[in-house]
Amino acid sequence: MERLNSLTGGQVGTGYLLFVFLMIALTNFFDTTAYAARLAGVRTQKISLANSLFAMLTFGSRTTTALYLPAIAAIAQRAINQGFDPLHQLQFVLLGAAVGTAIAIVFLPAIQKFYELGIDRMEQQGSALSTFKSLFLHKQGWIDLAKCWRWPRRQMWKGISLTGVPKDMIVLNAVLYAFFTVGSVATYYAGSLNPAAALTATGLSPAINAVAAFLLLFLVDPRGAIIMDQGIQRKIPFEIVKSSMVYLALSRLVGTALSILVLYPAALFVSFLAKFI
Repeated sequence: MERLNSLTGGQVGTGYLLFVFLMIALTNFFDTTAYAARLAGVRTQKISLANSLFAMLTFGSRTTTALYLPAIAAIAQRAINQGFDPLHQLQFVLLGAAVGTAIAIVFLPAIQKFYELGIDRMEQQGSALSTFKSLFLHKQGWIDLAKCWRWPRRQMWKGISLTGVPKDMIVLNAVLYAFFTVGSVATYYAGSLNPAAALTATGLSPAINAVAAFLLLFLVDPRGAIIMDQGIQRKIPFEIVKSSMVYLALSRLVGTALSILVLYPAALFVSFLAKFI
């Protein structure tokens, strides 16, 4: 606790900082389960149901985003008002993104089983509300959920290989998630570095995220979709699909970790751009 107080510099409350850390960790945890959803969709050959279940979970992650972004803005505003550099506080917050992603990766096999159960129940029940009711409001539902649990073991990752996995897709995925993760935080930090252009700097957040969205929608997601379709049609072994999703998840972790390192130069770049707008 003393070390964390030293990290905050006495300017931002420890509890407040931990709250932001937890919210961004939860967001990235939920978002990373997308890879487990895709694997469950390919294995069950019901990719649309898998995507629907994932969309429901990401509603929760969007809610946590609505909680932590204003909190990050408040840290930047406090830095402007009190005249301190919030770099280490914001880097600690970004560490939460890496931690949430890492936890999701460790429990990816278990999360895949949960998705497979959800897909099966969704098909039986015919609606989301009935599915959640059958899983969480009935004893048998809890028993079925418990059966899906898997403690991480080395044998779960047996067969994971880069063979057949597009290497450029993995690298681009790491780059785009570095952009996604650092984007909004860098603009708020840039505002604290250059208070005179703070509003302009924060307004550049959509532009930065647009770069990551372009990489995702045009260069990464189509390749992943092709792999999943080929897996469903049994044109490629499921092991290649699984390896692709695992390496995409790992490259996302690399990207979130990289965002911690590039926060300062990214903020300087945003501050520089803000001067010309």
